[in-house]
Amino acid sequence: MPTTRPLPVLRPERLRRIPRSFAWLDHRLRAGSALAQLTADEIALYCFLTLAADAQGLSCWRLERIERELPLDVSVLHRARDGLLRADLIAFQPWHAHCPDGSYQVLALPAPAPAPQRGTGPVSLGNVLSGFGGMGR
Repeated sequence: MPTTRPLPVLRPERLRRIPRSFAWLDHRLRAGSALAQLTADEIALYCFLTLAADAQGLSCWRLERIERELPLDVSVLHRARDGLLRADLIAFQPWHAHCPDGSYQVLALPAPAPAPQRGTGPVSLGNVLSGFGGMGR
């Protein structure tokens, strides 16, 4: 949560530093509505794939291997992966047809929609209503 003044460092001996090998989660996941739309299993898999990815978001994993890393079984991982694909947060390419394993890419979040432009002068009611499917013409 943003504050108007800096927060005090609580444990300076444990201050986080960016290591050479580094992963991140885009803060817009929390600030936007994306995180609230995901299940706990989808969030777990997304975090895992983000931590496992290279600088371009790419990684290769067998579901059985992910199952050993996360407390989720393969069927739950399938559903979580499908949810992340529907949410357009990851891309997945199987290694061959009908293979459950393959390459993943954690995708950049889409750019936020531009704010609507405010007019500088009066607008006729007909022009306003024309933006709603042609009503008013």
